Amino acid sequence: TALTITKEERSTEHSGYNCITFKVPKQGDDFLPNFRRGDMVYLYAYRKNEIPDIRKAFLFRGILQELHSDTIVVHLRNGQQNRNSLAGELFAIEHCSSDIGCTTAIQGLHTFITASKERKELLLGQRTPQRDTKIQLSESYNPTYDDVILRAKQATDYFLLIGPPGTGKTSMALQYLVREHKEKNILLLSYTNRAVDEICGMLTKNNIPFLRLSKEYSCDPQYINNLLSNAVKNNPTLTHIKQTISQARIIVSTTASLSIHTAIFSIKHFELAITDEASQILEPNIVGLLAAHNGEKQVIDKFILIGDYKQLPAVVQQDSEESATNSHLLENIHLPNCANSLFERLILTEQAAHRTDFVGILHKQGRMHPEIADFPNTYFYAQEQLECVPLSHQKEDHLCYNKPSEDSFDDFLKTHRMIFISSKSCHQPNISEKVNTEEARIVANVVRRLYRQIGTGFDAQKSIGIIVPYRNQIAMVRKELEQLNIPAIEDISIDTVERYQGSQCDIIIYSFTIQNRFQLEFLTANTFMENDKPIDRKLNVAITRARKQLILTGNEATLRQNFLFSELIDYIDHRGGKTTI
Repeated sequence: TALTITKEERSTEHSGYNCITFKVPKQGDDFLPNFRRGDMVYLYAYRKNEIPDIRKAFLFRGILQELHSDTIVVHLRNGQQNRNSLAGELFAIEHCSSDIGCTTAIQGLHTFITASKERKELLLGQRTPQRDTKIQLSESYNPTYDDVILRAKQATDYFLLIGPPGTGKTSMALQYLVREHKEKNILLLSYTNRAVDEICGMLTKNNIPFLRLSKEYSCDPQYINNLLSNAVKNNPTLTHIKQTISQARIIVSTTASLSIHTAIFSIKHFELAITDEASQILEPNIVGLLAAHNGEKQVIDKFILIGDYKQLPAVVQQDSEESATNSHLLENIHLPNCANSLFERLILTEQAAHRTDFVGILHKQGRMHPEIADFPNTYFYAQEQLECVPLSHQKEDHLCYNKPSEDSFDDFLKTHRMIFISSKSCHQPNISEKVNTEEARIVANVVRRLYRQIGTGFDAQKSIGIIVPYRNQIAMVRKELEQLNIPAIEDISIDTVERYQGSQCDIIIYSFTIQNRFQLEFLTANTFMENDKPIDRKLNVAITRARKQLILTGNEATLRQNFLFSELIDYIDHRGGKTTI
């Protein structure tokens, strides 16, 4: 609240005034905005000395383009030709709700219902998928991946690829699948924009042209030129848009973006659709896309789902009892719970049918250094028997921090790849339980030290990533980083575990944040048992984002009330990595 306009700009000559910069008044120490870049917001004006009331104002919908402690930039969905439309003494923003997800899910289910009998039976597990063993690879790509790429190519209906963390399911397997299906129209999908950024990065690195469906502020800036909106901005006619889509061999999108742009299916036919991070996508959000059809003709000939059921599942609001199907019909097609993904259901279908031709597992990981990989290998992937490739950074004996140490803690950072920093209790009655000021200061301290050690090689997108469980803690950490006055670290990604799936950084810092026992339930909500061992999917994802170093900070007394967290602390302690600041 109490925002004042400092600048009004047009993003293009035809857009109207749609980039609005606001000054944020100085707030108290306990103020933490529950927003992040890319959020949809309502913007409205109100008078001084009045309480902001969204019911009494004219609403503008927009997206948070930039978010800083003293300024924010809102990109309006509909630019205003008349600048006076934005007149007001003060402005407020609130989170913008949307029913588009529900609408597209219902539309997707309708598309599925009206699809061909053959495609419906395939997706319901009532028809045996087919393969053609006469098909061979056009070339050898990598001995580690050739067999699974061949089996994926021979599958003529679908193939399921299980890719544990760091096994190269995006950088290698997906790359080889795209290269092997030369001259084919390919649709590449994922659940989050961050994961789509990873796909775009792989394509760019391998000089593979693509077109992306996305809003500009949901896309990494380096891929903005690949956006459909930018490809047609100089000639935004329907004819040119259709031509641009038609000529693009590879189209990349989140499932959500594609669901609201299904008109593309009337323009283009795809021989192959590949969905990465498929274990995060609920069935209603993907079956309609895979069953898309123009009349009797399927739009997608074949699909490949890539995922890992030991990483984060789809996000649902209901608990497991509420989302249970309690239906013999649904249980017969291996859907005991509506919170399960299509990927997981088809895996269960293949296991029940004792088929192995349509499922592949990647076993070699090239992300984590062996000293980091050992814990998830022992506790989460004992059956898969993951091995290091190994790549050059996995062979390094020591961390490459060569600047003189400021103190003994710098020495500690230089010598341990897995570190647990025990944080002190910092309960404050006027601050949310979803905030931990002590850990925010620890994170900022560690970031400053690491930035100094990395020096000119520092890359905000690759060097350091910060994971926290709550949005409020994101704001608190960002606040502490801004106080360091180091411009280079402002673009470090700070986000929740859910948003980090599909990403990686050289160094991951994870602030557990919680200080109460009841909060453990939230942190461990995605845990399941396998062979009498707990598989904590959220912890698994957090740990396995790190390539070279993993730094954890948390309230030890609280965390030790959970078996797996206690095991992790002991594991690090036995290797000399536990400390305090």
